Amino acid sequence: MSATMLDGRELAAALRATLTAEAARIAHERGRRAHLTLIASGDDPTATLYAAQVAQSCERIGLGCALRRYPADIAETVLRTELAVLGARGDVDGVVLLLPLPGHIRQRVVTEVLAPEKDVDGLGPRNAGRLMLGFPSYVPSTADAALELLHAAQIPIQGQNVVIIGRSNVGGKPAGLLFLRENATVTFCHSRTIDLASVTRQADILFTSVGRPAYVTADMVKPGAVVLDAGMNAVDGRMVGDVAEDGVREVAGALTPVPGGLGPLTRLMLIRHTLVGPR
Repeated sequence: MSATMLDGRELAAALRATLTAEAARIAHERGRRAHLTLIASGDDPTATLYAAQVAQSCERIGLGCALRRYPADIAETVLRTELAVLGARGDVDGVVLLLPLPGHIRQRVVTEVLAPEKDVDGLGPRNAGRLMLGFPSYVPSTADAALELLHAAQIPIQGQNVVIIGRSNVGGKPAGLLFLRENATVTFCHSRTIDLASVTRQADILFTSVGRPAYVTADMVKPGAVVLDAGMNAVDGRMVGDVAEDGVREVAGALTPVPGGLGPLTRLMLIRHTLVGPR
């Protein structure tokens, strides 16, 4: 058996056309292009590569995009002030704080001052709380992309056993909450999970977002399972996922490749949030 590759590029092309039209409409209506600002602290290679990809997508669709880069030793109070100021600007429609943050920066502290309507990647406590309660909110784009791709592929979610590897605020946690919203049974795994493979082999849908190349191997996958690789790892200047693709392809029923799976959709979800609003 060889897995069906869930390539997000065809779906991304259709969505890109829709978003391009929406961006043009907004520019005509407002007299300016919609604008997204990315904030990076430090020089994490994965964040750097992702920022470049987002900027390229914005340019293709017709949004303005700026990357503000700060040193890794930036004071937490300074970064917090920057987010507050950007969130208050009328010419900025979305603000994204790129992760990971330097160890001395607390995500909660710096994002709690960002206006929730500008927090288009759903990292702040107000959007995260709304997601937890099932209210309309901005949702982290990686999790949103996973659901978008499953819906487009007509893969059932309701009643399925979903296992999440990773509990980050931008990956595993929001993905699990979205799957719960779709009436799946959700299990979270993390670095303290005992006998991880025995848990992941129960998954009808396996979602991984841990940031470790080739972390998920064939022996961790239930035959016929859907494997969603949301890992973003910069290796030698290119992006690779969490899944050891060659082996897992022979076990899984469906698999998102990296690159080309969730990545193109993740960037477009961010742009859709900026243009259209929360889901």
